[in-house]
Amino acid sequence: MKLSLRQRLIVTHLVLLIVVTFAAGLIITYELQRYYKSRLFEQLRTQLEGIDFFLGTTSLSFDQERLSYGQLTGFARASQLRLTLIDSAGIVLFESNISHDSLRFIENHLRRPEVQMALKDGIGRDERLSATVRQRLFYVAKKVKLRREHAGFLSRVAVVRLAIPLAEIERTLREMRWSIFAGGGLAVLIIGGVSFLISSRLTTPISELARVADLVKRGHLEAHFQHHADDELGELADLLNEMLAKLREDWEKIQKLEKMRSQFLGNVSHELRTPIFAVQGYLETLMDNPGENPLVQKEFVEKAYRQAARLNNLLTDLIDISRIESGEMKMSFRYFDLYEWLSKQVAEMQSTAHENQVTLALAPSSSPPQIAVLGDRERLTQVITNLATNAIKYNIPGGKVEVGYREKTDSVEIFVADTGRGIPAEHLARIFERFYRVDKERSRAVGGTGLGLAIVKHIVEAHDGQVTVRSEVGNGSVFSFALKKK
Repeated sequence: MKLSLRQRLIVTHLVLLIVVTFAAGLIITYELQRYYKSRLFEQLRTQLEGIDFFLGTTSLSFDQERLSYGQLTGFARASQLRLTLIDSAGIVLFESNISHDSLRFIENHLRRPEVQMALKDGIGRDERLSATVRQRLFYVAKKVKLRREHAGFLSRVAVVRLAIPLAEIERTLREMRWSIFAGGGLAVLIIGGVSFLISSRLTTPISELARVADLVKRGHLEAHFQHHADDELGELADLLNEMLAKLREDWEKIQKLEKMRSQFLGNVSHELRTPIFAVQGYLETLMDNPGENPLVQKEFVEKAYRQAARLNNLLTDLIDISRIESGEMKMSFRYFDLYEWLSKQVAEMQSTAHENQVTLALAPSSSPPQIAVLGDRERLTQVITNLATNAIKYNIPGGKVEVGYREKTDSVEIFVADTGRGIPAEHLARIFERFYRVDKERSRAVGGTGLGLAIVKHIVEAHDGQVTVRSEVGNGSVFSFALKKK
C-alpha cells in the first residue's frame, strides 16, 4: 500500500514515540527496581546488625530449646521479618515461618548463594523463588559469632538471614510500568493529533505545488504557484514561479521562432522557385527551338545565366545567415587600420558603381587617417559590401554614394550614405527582416536576395553594435554602425 507523505510523517512520529516510550518504560523500571532493591538490601542489612546485637546481648532464657525457639518466633513476627538461623554446616537451626517440629524436614542451606557469600565475605544477598513458602523472596545473610556462654542451638549459629517477599516491590513496579505505558499511549494520541496538524500544514503546500506542476506538465503554462509562507516552501514556490516565467518566455520564443521558421521556409521556397522556373523556362525554349536566331538564343542564355547567378547569390546568403544564427560562424576579432580598409572596399566596388551610373567615394573626414578598430575584418567587409551595393543599386542615375567614418570618444562610427530614392517611414522598422523588400519588383530586377540587411544586422550585433538608419523619401538614406577603437 502506497502511503502519502502526510501518512508517512504521522506513522514515523508514532513509531518513534512508541519505541521511546517502551524503551523509557524498560529503563525506568530497571532503574527503579535496582534502586528499591538497593534500599531494601541496606534496610535488611541494618536490621541484621540489630538482630546480631540482640542475639548477643539478650537476657532471654535460651537454656530450654523450645522456649528459646518460641521467643525468637514471637520476636520475628513482631518485627514482621522472616528470620532464619543457620549453623556453619548449613543446617537450619531456626526458621520463623516453620514450627520447631518441622525443622528436620528443611533441606540443608549451605549451598544457598547468600549463605555462601556471607560465610566468605561476611554479607550476602540473593533473590529467588522460595522452595519453602513458594514465594519470590529477597534474602540477605550475615555471618555472626555469638558468645560461647549461650546454651542450646543458639551457640551453634554461624549465619543470620532475613527474607522479605518481592511481591510488593514487583506490584509497585508493575503499576509504575503500566502508568508509563498509559502515559505513553496518551502521548501517542496527542502526538498523533499534533503530527496530523503539522503534517497537514507541511504537506498541503507540497500537494498544491505538485498539483500546479502537473498542470504545467499538461501544458497549462499560465498556472501559478501560490503560497502564504516565508519558509523554505515559500522560497521553493517563488523559485518555481521564476522558472515558470522563464519557461513561458522560452515557449513564446520557441513559438515565435517556429513561426519565423515557417515563414522563412515559405520565403526560401518562393525565392528559389522564381529563378529555378525562369532558368527552366529559358532552357526549354532553347531546346524547343534549336534553329532560333543566334541573337535570340544568346539573349535567352544571358537571362538564364543571370537567374543562375541570382540563385547562387541567394544560396550563399542563406548559408551565411544560417551559420550566423546557429552560432557556427565564429568571429575573429583583431585590430586593423580603418582608413586603409575602407579605401580598399571603395576601390573594389567602383566597377559596380560605374555600371549603375553612380559615383562612389570615400567621404572626407576630420579624424586622423591612422585609426585602428576592433573587429572581424572579413565579416565587416561583407557588411560594407552589402550596404554599399544596396546604396548603389537602389540609387538614381547620376547619384552619389559616400563611405566614411566619424571618430567618437571610445568608438568610430562607420556610415554609408546615398542620394537615392529613400525609404518610406513605414518600412524602416522591418527592412532588416529576412526577405523583406521595400520595392519587391526592383529588388529582384537588380538581383537582390532579400537577406543582405539581415546579414548586416547579425554581423554588427556580433560586434556588440547596432545598425541605425536615417532615410527620407527623395533625399536618400544613411546606414551607420560603430566599432570599438584602439
